[in-house]
Amino acid sequence: MISIVSVFAIGACGGGSGESADSGSVESLADSSGGKAAAPEMATQDGDAAAPEQAVAKASIISTGSVSLRAKDVAKTRSQVQHITDRYSGQVTEQETSDSDDDGPSHARMVLRIPSKSFDDAMADLEETATLVDSNTTTTDVTTEVVDTEVRVKNARTSIERIRTLLSRAEAIGDVIAIESELARREADLNSLLAQQAALADQTSLSTITVSIDRAGPGGPSDDDPGFLAGLSAGWDALGNSARVLAVAVGAILPWTPVILLLIAPIWLLRRRKPAAGPMAGAAPATGPAEE
Repeated sequence: MISIVSVFAIGACGGGSGESADSGSVESLADSSGGKAAAPEMATQDGDAAAPEQAVAKASIISTGSVSLRAKDVAKTRSQVQHITDRYSGQVTEQETSDSDDDGPSHARMVLRIPSKSFDDAMADLEETATLVDSNTTTTDVTTEVVDTEVRVKNARTSIERIRTLLSRAEAIGDVIAIESELARREADLNSLLAQQAALADQTSLSTITVSIDRAGPGGPSDDDPGFLAGLSAGWDALGNSARVLAVAVGAILPWTPVILLLIAPIWLLRRRKPAAGPMAGAAPATGPAEE
């Protein structure tokens, strides 16, 4: 107890040095607070530190994949992908669908989270669901990062326990404030490490697979070698489209037909009367010279 009071007294005398001095006093206090109990703890820690060096750490792998498919029925293929996801106890985290006319969806995109142990089997099943266009896989070894984060979390928790022990022994207000500030900083660091550890655990336990499904049809990516049938089908579709455009145009003009006839009828009647009046006007001058 005398050593603790002396450390706090030294920290108080150097109060003009600001928060850095307070933090240094707390750290010094944390080191000296162990006292005689630190020796057995160090011996235990030395024994524990030797064990991980001899043991082989379990590999932590982040697996990601992408599968591009082409199918005549996008909705059916999408349902099959959902069944495969359920079979491996996975889940669909994202799903997008693009609908066309009356032929159903033309494109679908799904993001799957599959347990890492079933990653290879799930990729193989997905590739056989429809016509495979492309398939890619990526693996990242994060074993070192996982082990490092675990060690840092353990050390941070031990440090926080020591700071809390000092806080329970502190009596002066200045000492309490300095220790509480240091405790808050170390707890914030621990929370950051725990969040990083949780993210790594999620990425290593569940793999991510992105599945894209496009509908196969004339003019699509499946027509790598167009022949007579493909040309005939394309021409037939063009003829059908032209007929639909013509039908729309006729339908738009048909309601205006009576109005157009009413406007054209007077003009047509006037033109028919003018030729009849023309010969009568030219016959009168012709009789003049004959009488002379």
